[in-house]
Amino acid sequence: MKKQDVFNEEINPDFISDQLDNLNSHVWDRGYYKETDDGIWYEVYVNDQIKKYYPKIDIKNNEEDKETFGKFSDIFFDHYESDNQITFFVPNDEEQYTLDELTDILI
Repeated sequence: MKKQDVFNEEINPDFISDQLDNLNSHVWDRGYYKETDDGIWYEVYVNDQIKKYYPKIDIKNNEEDKETFGKFSDIFFDHYESDNQITFFVPNDEEQYTLDELTDILI
């Protein structure tokens, strides 16, 4: 499956749904992933404590947020305010902007 196929219901009806184990509970409430030929999609949910520190993340209109989070590949905050959800992609060759880096930023 290719990166873009993750959101195609005919190819991948479960979308990003493989449960992540061993998440840092100081940051994450829960998380899911989907491995593709090109890398891994993550859908992770911050816990309430982190949400207090980061009530809103807007990489389009806030320069500080853009600097902090804008280098992650295909990162989406569309459901962050309502559901605490962050969705992003880590290409196979990416070594810095990974789930571990996002966790470190949010701690």
